[in-house]
Amino acid sequence: MTIGYSLFGLSFSWRDKDFRLFYKHGFGFAKAALRLGNIQLEVEGKEHITHGESYVFVANHTSVFDIPAVWVAVAEAVGDSSGGRLRIIYKRSLELIPFLGWELKVSPFIPIQRERARKSMNSIEAAVRAFQMGESVVIFPEGTRSRSGRLMEFRRGAFHLAARAKKPIVPVAIIDAHKILQADSVQLHEGTIRVVFGKPVPPPEHDDRIAERSLMKHIHALVEQMLPEEQRGL
Repeated sequence: MTIGYSLFGLSFSWRDKDFRLFYKHGFGFAKAALRLGNIQLEVEGKEHITHGESYVFVANHTSVFDIPAVWVAVAEAVGDSSGGRLRIIYKRSLELIPFLGWELKVSPFIPIQRERARKSMNSIEAAVRAFQMGESVVIFPEGTRSRSGRLMEFRRGAFHLAARAKKPIVPVAIIDAHKILQADSVQLHEGTIRVVFGKPVPPPEHDDRIAERSLMKHIHALVEQMLPEEQRGL
C-alpha cells in the first residue's frame, strides 16, 4: 500500500505546487493505514486545542504508526478535515527509503539533518514560514523511535523552533503504538492507539539556550505524566 500511494503521489507532484493534492492524498493514506491495520484511534484532550490556531505539537515516538495516528488526531483537533494545515518534521535519512522516501522529498513536510547545524537551521526557518501561513508543525524531539517504548530524552530543536516562531507548544502522548508495530519489527498487531493532547504551553519569552532547555525539560515532564507507567522514562 505504501509503494502504491507513494507512486501515485509522485505521479502528480510536478504540478501540485500548492500541495493541495498531496494533503488530500496523504491524509487519505494515513486514515487508510489505520483502517487496514484494524487499528482504532482514540483522541483525548481536543478541548485544549483552538480551531484555526497553529501550534508546535511535541510527541513521543515509538512506531511508524505514530505518523498516521498523530496526523489524523491533530487534523481532528484543529478542525481540519483535509489534513492540509500540518507539517511534520522528519529525519532526512528517511529520504533514502525507496518509494516512501522519494515521496517525502517532494512533500511539504520538513526534513532535518541534526548532525549538520546549518542544515538544521534551514529546517527551522522552513517551519517558521509554515507558521506564518497558519500551519501547525509536529516534531518528535527524541530524534528516533524508542526501541523499548519508553520515553527517551528530548533534543533541543523543537524548543528552539517554538522560541523562534513564538507559537504555543502542545505536549502530545502517543500511547500503545509500540504494541501495534515495534521499531525494527515487521509483525503487525491490531489494537488501539491513544493520542492525548495536553494544555498548550506558551513559548519562552527569550530566544536563548537557557530558556529553551528549561522549556524542553518542562514539556518532557508533561509528556511523561500523560504516558502510562510502562512508557515513562527509566
